[in-house]
Amino acid sequence: MLKRSHILILALALLAGAVPAGAQQTAADNSCSNSCKAQYGSCYKSSQDRNKCQSQLQRCLEACIRKKR
Repeated sequence: MLKRSHILILALALLAGAVPAGAQQTAADNSCSNSCKAQYGSCYKSSQDRNKCQSQLQRCLEACIRKKR
């Protein structure tokens, strides 16, 4: 896991254009998958339906993969 300070440094570097394009893509990929995981957590907390939430997580992660192409 990245600490808040690491995330802040990475965000500032991205804004400044100091990070190579490959690293920017990796950060975007991580952001997408982290968003999917957060949605899964919210879904599970609200519904306690693991099957429903896992299928949503799978679709979300597949969308992240499609975005990379």
